[in-house]
Amino acid sequence: MFEGSQYVYYGMYLVGFAIMMVLNLRDHDRYKLTKKEAVWITLITYVAGVLGAMLMGKLYTVVSQARGDTGTSNVAIFGAVVFTPIMLCVLFRLMKKDWRNILDMLTPGIFIILACAKFGCIFEGCCYGVVCDFGLYNPRANATVFPVQIFEVITMIPVIIAGQVFVRKYKRYVKGMAYPVTAGLYSIVRFCWEFARYYSDNMRHVFLGLTFWQIFCVIVLISSVIMFAILNSQKLRDREIAAARAAEAARRERKAQHRKKK
Repeated sequence: MFEGSQYVYYGMYLVGFAIMMVLNLRDHDRYKLTKKEAVWITLITYVAGVLGAMLMGKLYTVVSQARGDTGTSNVAIFGAVVFTPIMLCVLFRLMKKDWRNILDMLTPGIFIILACAKFGCIFEGCCYGVVCDFGLYNPRANATVFPVQIFEVITMIPVIIAGQVFVRKYKRYVKGMAYPVTAGLYSIVRFCWEFARYYSDNMRHVFLGLTFWQIFCVIVLISSVIMFAILNSQKLRDREIAAARAAEAARRERKAQHRKKK
């Protein structure tokens, strides 16, 4: 919206990354990781997020052009929410790391980066709302538009907090729940704000009267519910309890052996 605004936009990604790094370094002990592991895992996550955003941007461009619209997107940060966890789960499983534990640590940071990127949209002037009599003047639209980006960022804050409170207070919590809870809540919020976002007629009704992003919100919500149900299953819970008891028994055995040596 002003000269150099694109630097502010991309700078907000780095702000989100910095916040994520600070949080992960603060909480690494909670997730049984060293500071070094927290650093390189956070770096990998950021790279995966950029790749996910680029992939989603290409997908949006393909759909847009197929529907006769001129809209293009080099990056679409929602792709970080959709594709990053998939890439990370595959990578950490191959590395024989506890991907569910790591994903719990990374979840708030992923959505904080998303919130910062959305805040950057305010300065860049993209992702603006529908034309209305009140709001902010947007040079791209050459009209006063509803500041949907601001409201999406504001509502993301309680989503991130609620996700963390839920997994820390939920009595039946098992590793891996942070992401499906937070992603599910965000998909509901994003779905609703999409009605206030400006689209051409071609992209307003992509499928069943939904926008491209609303379709992905539905996909994320369904996937989150399925993932939560699997994690909440008694079979997995029994396995978690057995693993915890085995780890505790091993710890006591090491402690006993240490006493004998003394």
